[in-house]
Amino acid sequence: MPESSKMETPDNNDAVVPRRDSGPPIEDHRPLLPTVDSDFIPPAHTPFPPKPSAWYTEIAHLLRIPTLRFCFTVFFIAPIALVAKGFVYQHASESFGWEMSTTTWLRVSQAIGASLVTLFSLPTLNALLRRRGLRAQQLDLGVLRGSLLIGAAGFAVLWQAKVSWVLVLALFICGLSEAIQPTNQGLATSLITKEYNARLFTTVAALETVGKLVGGPFQSVLFSIGRREGHGSLGVNFLASSGIFASLFVLALVVRVKR
Repeated sequence: MPESSKMETPDNNDAVVPRRDSGPPIEDHRPLLPTVDSDFIPPAHTPFPPKPSAWYTEIAHLLRIPTLRFCFTVFFIAPIALVAKGFVYQHASESFGWEMSTTTWLRVSQAIGASLVTLFSLPTLNALLRRRGLRAQQLDLGVLRGSLLIGAAGFAVLWQAKVSWVLVLALFICGLSEAIQPTNQGLATSLITKEYNARLFTTVAALETVGKLVGGPFQSVLFSIGRREGHGSLGVNFLASSGIFASLFVLALVVRVKR
């Protein structure tokens, strides 16, 4: 039988109410909150997130890597040269008498070259060289050198094209150089740790955008050289693009990665 105790009530001061059996004390696991007046010092092991560094500090850290400086150079300068491909269709119309509707075949030729190198050549070459123990950085640098050389050759042929079929061939060769940007990005990513990936990608996007903004007016001025009534452009912008890729190729020969 539960014990009884007296409890005062408004009607009866001696009313008897049953007393419940007292169980084990209930523990309160909620953390104690510091009062307003108390000096709360967190324990040393409390994990506070590190203070994020400024963007310019991260970029300065990335620029300390010599090979990465070369990659940034390619990200900025290569788009300036690649803008010249947008003038090929106007060049074909003015200098070779092509209808604008038929210049689509130039884009098809370039697309075939780009598809060949990205869907077949690069995966096959990657598999063969990996079996021989070649590191990813060496592979990316080698493919980048080859792509820059192909780009220089393609734009040189484009500059010297005198007949239509050579123009189509030149666009096909230029399409084979489409591996420049992806291999350069793969090389840059392999040089840093994961916490710098976000800063790398935003920097690359900014460099490519600025390169295209600079390349548009630059290529337009060069393309206008030699243009007059009844005469097309001399194609000096294609020669300039070939020289840009040739310079980057020479610079790539100096770059070294760990073996």
